Amino acid sequence: MTVAANEPAARSPLGLGPPRPLATRADDDRCPGVLALHEAEDGLLARIRLPGGRVSADQLDAVAALARHGNGLVEITSRASLQVRGLRAEAGQTAARVLRAAGLLPSASHERVRNVLASPLAGRHPLALAPTDQLVDELDRGLCADAALGGLPGKFLFAVDDGSGAVADQPADVALVVEPPAGGTPDPCLRLVVAGFPTSVRTTPSDAVAAALDAARAFLEVRAESGSRAWRVWELPGGARSVVQRLGADVEPVAAPGGRGGAVRIPGVCEQRDGRLAVTALAPLGRLERGAVSALAAAVRRPGSEARISPWRTVTVVDVAREDVESLVRDLRRLGLVVSPDSGWQGLSACAGLGACARARVDVRAAARGRALVRAAGAPDEHWSACERRCGEPRGVPVSVVAAGEVIVVASAGRRVEATTAEEALAALAAGVPAS
Repeated sequence: MTVAANEPAARSPLGLGPPRPLATRADDDRCPGVLALHEAEDGLLARIRLPGGRVSADQLDAVAALARHGNGLVEITSRASLQVRGLRAEAGQTAARVLRAAGLLPSASHERVRNVLASPLAGRHPLALAPTDQLVDELDRGLCADAALGGLPGKFLFAVDDGSGAVADQPADVALVVEPPAGGTPDPCLRLVVAGFPTSVRTTPSDAVAAALDAARAFLEVRAESGSRAWRVWELPGGARSVVQRLGADVEPVAAPGGRGGAVRIPGVCEQRDGRLAVTALAPLGRLERGAVSALAAAVRRPGSEARISPWRTVTVVDVAREDVESLVRDLRRLGLVVSPDSGWQGLSACAGLGACARARVDVRAAARGRALVRAAGAPDEHWSACERRCGEPRGVPVSVVAAGEVIVVASAGRRVEATTAEEALAALAAGVPAS
């Protein structure tokens, strides 16, 4: 095992985290969807976009029905989507039919670009400034209604933050962030943020969606004019500023949206602004069995609510009456979900790993399960990757474990350990190396 120092990451001018490297895309955008299935080692994979993470009980039933045509595994992704694994070759038409009937495939031409993140509480959190469900719905409809926006890359990401900061640290290409009232108006406004850079565009809720869609169109225009194959705004030759300038706006030197809404990521019960409750449960490693998805649909249906999927691999049930909370929590625990904030699973993630990805070199999911037994609640977020592609790794994760060539690199707090086995990497982390 060798230990070496890492160079500290530089930060963007607005303190929004490390700047993204300029990428040169040599391959086509093959981001999976429902109509464009991905061939994995365990069969075909269908990825189902859920704008704002919203999914009803009936839609969960549809996902469980589709999983019958696969290996029974359903995953929550780092973009609050669901993906069904191990599908057979003939399952493509079934996937489209089942999901379209459930309202999960409203546009065949835009199905891979409906990437919209939002807080799972969507304005219900005590720190939120405004509700966002309607904005997310309008953004999704506007996106699907514009034929040109069907040409966005499958990795292009929108976000709508309710002012709590819950999704402010997500790497969105275009975001709308609710801000307190200004200029003598009684209502909150929304600021357009492009690739993490707040802009001078501040708008009312009625005009906010148009501003976000204009920014997406500007990205496509700049990309076409520059001959770039960029998938994300920061990969453009001019980065965020090229898009902001195309809009006739400026980058604003204002404070980055704060992460005050971090509590929505933690498993447990949260009181909403209206006095009702929201229950958040974490799926270990983001994976659910088909039977658990069906049971989750039944659990959500009983209080007459809906589920909200998040980038932190959680499921939040909102608008729950107090008298229904105890039984709901009990049902979620029976499904193997974590409903307590005192769990080593919190903040722990891994890629698909051995048996699901041909690139995988290490059984990272087994290693992560071992880590969950010894990690303290509140430990820094940690991600295990079975190869250098680092699939599913959250942006700026404090602790990363990556199988790279012949070694496993454990990195944290500006230092790194090179281990030769997963057991050695686990031992290094348990001993406090490299964080010590």
